[in-house]
Amino acid sequence: MLYRFYVYDEKVLLPTVAETDEGFYVDTKPVEIYPALKVDDWKPRLFHFISGHNQIIPTPQASDSGHSVLLDSLHVEKWSVFEKRAVMWTVHALGRYVKVFRTGKGPDGMWDAAGTKERMFDSRAPWSAIVDALAQEAIGQPEAHPVKSGSLMVLPKA
Repeated sequence: MLYRFYVYDEKVLLPTVAETDEGFYVDTKPVEIYPALKVDDWKPRLFHFISGHNQIIPTPQASDSGHSVLLDSLHVEKWSVFEKRAVMWTVHALGRYVKVFRTGKGPDGMWDAAGTKERMFDSRAPWSAIVDALAQEAIGQPEAHPVKSGSLMVLPKA
């Protein structure tokens, strides 16, 4: 099982993740979107996805559009806009362990492999405990919270 979810602009995105017949994973429809801080609304759905199995689908044709089900669901035109304002988690059940990777950010705000964080859970850990840990981590990200506008600085007269 492999699953991905995202936090973007105060929202949690829970796409359906399918395995293609060529063996790679793609985000597909439907994409469920929830307010990030309403954890009780989306945590049960995250549990459903990560404790299940990936459906196998035919490998999609290559596309030049640059769009994805995530961008379409959010009405965002460019992947770079999404990536700068999003964090992605990848949850991968591998025999003895469940590995979780959280994307890091480079100096330009884009996802960066060097800053990616990895967590491992024993495969005997209850999925509910893994979901609790992921939810806590997700709502701790700046992307889950409203952007605070700065106050204006009063300058003395010249």
